[in-house]
Amino acid sequence: MTRAVRAHCLWGHVALAMSLGACAGETRTVLPHPELTPGARANLELARVQQIALPDYGVLNPDEFAGVAPDPGRRLIYVGTRAGSLLALSMETGEVVWEQQFPGAISSVPKLAADGELMLLGTDNGDLMAIELDTRKTRWSYSTLGTIRNEPLVRGGTVFVVNSRDQVFALELTTGAWRWQYEQPYPTEFTVHGHAGLSYLEAEVTQAPDQAASASAISAEAVLGEGGANEEEAAETSGDAPAEGDDAAAAGNAAPASGAAAPATGALAGGAAAPGTGSTPAGSGEAAGGAGHGSAGGKAGATTGGAGSGQAGGKGPPGPPTGTIFTGFSNGKVAAIGAQSGEPMWLANVAPPAGGDFVDADGTPLILGDRGELVVTGQSTGVYGLALADGLQRWYRPLRGAGSVAAGPRGLMIVASALEGVFALEHDGRVRWRQQLNPGFVQTPLIVGDIAFIAHSDDGLLAYDVETGEFLANLNTGSGISGPPVYDGELGRFYTMSNRGMLVVFRTVEDDARGFVRGAVESVPSVR
Repeated sequence: MTRAVRAHCLWGHVALAMSLGACAGETRTVLPHPELTPGARANLELARVQQIALPDYGVLNPDEFAGVAPDPGRRLIYVGTRAGSLLALSMETGEVVWEQQFPGAISSVPKLAADGELMLLGTDNGDLMAIELDTRKTRWSYSTLGTIRNEPLVRGGTVFVVNSRDQVFALELTTGAWRWQYEQPYPTEFTVHGHAGLSYLEAEVTQAPDQAASASAISAEAVLGEGGANEEEAAETSGDAPAEGDDAAAAGNAAPASGAAAPATGALAGGAAAPGTGSTPAGSGEAAGGAGHGSAGGKAGATTGGAGSGQAGGKGPPGPPTGTIFTGFSNGKVAAIGAQSGEPMWLANVAPPAGGDFVDADGTPLILGDRGELVVTGQSTGVYGLALADGLQRWYRPLRGAGSVAAGPRGLMIVASALEGVFALEHDGRVRWRQQLNPGFVQTPLIVGDIAFIAHSDDGLLAYDVETGEFLANLNTGSGISGPPVYDGELGRFYTMSNRGMLVVFRTVEDDARGFVRGAVESVPSVR
């Protein structure tokens, strides 16, 4: 029996299993675009499908946003559920090795610290917990006022995390002591589900002397028009020159599209007093104990075994590392924040000039260090290439509903929008190819070798050739996928959770004739 026949046979059994796991009365989004051909499904081979969370048939369209964290050293994978369960499963068999229950849904991806001793886990209750993997005890927890669904970022002895209330925290890794926080005013208008994660640059961004001298306020604004629709359509179908007005903007002064002015993004010194900058935790009753030191007491603080974990005087652990944190906010602002001080280095605005609803900058910034660029997205505007040093616009691509941009091979970038489809962009914003998607929630693309995997809340997992845009595979779980797919390079497997609580483990089937994965079979890293 050939591999293709085996794959098709396996898909028949999987389809039956998944249909049994789906709710008979579940409604799905009406699909305006043709069904994808099932022929490409032979390129994906199921390794295991198992029910992790009990289906809640009282919910018409459930969502499981949690991702899987592989732990090769212990031969385990960790995954949370919206019921508040955290499970550790055997990599090989899927057997539940241990399980813990927490208050509040777990809709995040667990993060293992570099030493392998701690797992950092965010909850929808707004708690960030540090769990000792050997004892499975919670070493400390830190409470915030918003949900935590993005993966924490760990550098040295500091953990950085952002919540849904547009607050960024820097905490001491071993104790959870507060070091600094930065926040933007939370908008009162409608916002899109989700929030940008954090990206980290080892170096600090620098400002020119004239920018530092004008640091009376930080108010970088992106001034965007609504023109350029016809030109955009013409540019979508080829890799030729972009639509008129889409050339890279010199120093942020060129118009990105017909009728659209370039954003007047500015940069100001990190020492400036900025709106939304928090030198003490909001509502926590805490006072900073000097650079790199924690604090004591307060509601939004760290606790160890139920007791306060702040420090009172004396020499504390080393402070946060030197570097720059980049993230976006629900009001459309994008910030470069000093990792050591928590002060903003510059702000840019990717919201439309008229403001309104759904102006979020929800995409996790992508750092292109070799080009000195930061790639960010605005929900109502599009994709921007900004200068790392000062936030000035270099190029712009109109694209409604764009999420996080993922770095691909040979200088390509992949971005998905539930409104406009999947795009491969070149580094000046030109469109290499585009594929239409059905309406629904789409996750950040996962790039492995030459394949872009897109999780879709209705259609499951979709796979495209990064170079050409060719549709390669569709893994339809029967209830869609809202959480991020995760690749385990050691076993060469992918993990994802369906919306009905099924853990799906699969691998690609390489076609010797056409080279399904032409590049190295490893994730293309972005700087996070």
